[in-house]
Amino acid sequence: MTRFNPLDQEMVIQEIGDDRLVLSLMSEVLTSVGNREEDPATERLSVAAYPDDEEAQTEYERFMQSDLVTGRRIDQAVVDTVIKGFEDGPVSLSWPDAESLLMAVNEARVVIGARLGIESDDWEPDEEVAGHPVLALLRYLTGYQDELIGVLAGRL
Repeated sequence: MTRFNPLDQEMVIQEIGDDRLVLSLMSEVLTSVGNREEDPATERLSVAAYPDDEEAQTEYERFMQSDLVTGRRIDQAVVDTVIKGFEDGPVSLSWPDAESLLMAVNEARVVIGARLGIESDDWEPDEEVAGHPVLALLRYLTGYQDELIGVLAGRL
């Protein structure tokens, strides 16, 4: 069974295994950003475009912040659409919405990675993290993202 089925004008997503649960957990992860003191995810998602130029960074934030927030809201709305749509079966998404889903999955992976302390590609979980359920969520989302990228890249 294929999870992502590309058509001419859209992508049809078939729920497989724990997809609905994982996307729901992912949604919770995304909405939790900024709701905790000292949340490393907040900083990881707000990387400075001009770290060595405070004036340019201020201008960038002034012009771009609302667009970034709006984009994240759109991406989250697509995730919510997919979760709710699975109640009735496969979900059809436009290609731009499929890209929004990819952005949300990637953002969730960044948030989880920041909270787990992942800072490099060669990171290995210690004993405390190895059995943590959020690590399983990260791995599931990684596979989900890989499949979604494959389908989106196939359209190029």
